[in-house]
Amino acid sequence: MSSFVQRHRFAFSVLLLCVPALTGADGNGCGRDIPAPPIDESLAPGVEEAAGRVLPGRCVVTGCSGQVCASSQVFTTCEWREEYACYGDHGICERDASGRCGWRETPELQACLDAGGGAAAVRAAPGGGGPKGCVVTGCSGQVCASEPMATTCEWRDEYACYGEHGICERDASGQCGWRDTPELDACITSASGGI
Repeated sequence: MSSFVQRHRFAFSVLLLCVPALTGADGNGCGRDIPAPPIDESLAPGVEEAAGRVLPGRCVVTGCSGQVCASSQVFTTCEWREEYACYGDHGICERDASGRCGWRETPELQACLDAGGGAAAVRAAPGGGGPKGCVVTGCSGQVCASEPMATTCEWRDEYACYGEHGICERDASGQCGWRDTPELDACITSASGGI
């Protein structure tokens, strides 16, 4: 084998071994180093949780986008939703009376979440309420549902129509969904190639 090929294989092998260092990966999946909080033994000793014993100590803001409040660091997918900004702006991560970590329900946080995180505000029709409003959810904002839900992160051109023309609301039966409007129908038909 020529020395040229050997040198390139060696350089490629070294590069592969160094990719985590070059990309800033430090074990948490997103390149951010979140130090573990100090444990305060006086807080919530002996509290049990469904998954096991809750360790006493401070709660930490974790997840790739800072959207989770937990007793220890957790790993999530690195997708972004506008409502995640609400946790950074208005969230208070703490233990509740039962000792579980979570976001304190404050009026500011709830108002931000209800608005869809600001930039991508939930577009609800007047009087479309019900017990709770509907939310625009899914990785690409293509779902109108009563609560946030996870979807695959694929993109289709018709998904843009929901952001431009969609009205997310409850129908007469109380189910969340997109209001059927001529503008939305025309946009989806055009984006999907008339299918």
